[in-house]
Amino acid sequence: MHLCSEVTHMETLKTIGIVGFLFFLIKGLLWLLLFALVAKGFVSKERLEGIKERLRSPFKDR
Repeated sequence: MHLCSEVTHMETLKTIGIVGFLFFLIKGLLWLLLFALVAKGFVSKERLEGIKERLRSPFKDR
């Protein structure tokens, strides 16, 4: 019984690790895409600054 619960804990930790890795991978790829769009001129630098400001303080009153 003890071995079974230990295995389920390891599976849970592996799942959390995979989800965390995928989260940061996707987040990083989205930032690279955003900066590539700015470099190509599809998104203005002013709009990028607005996006960055909203992400810095999502709970601040606007």
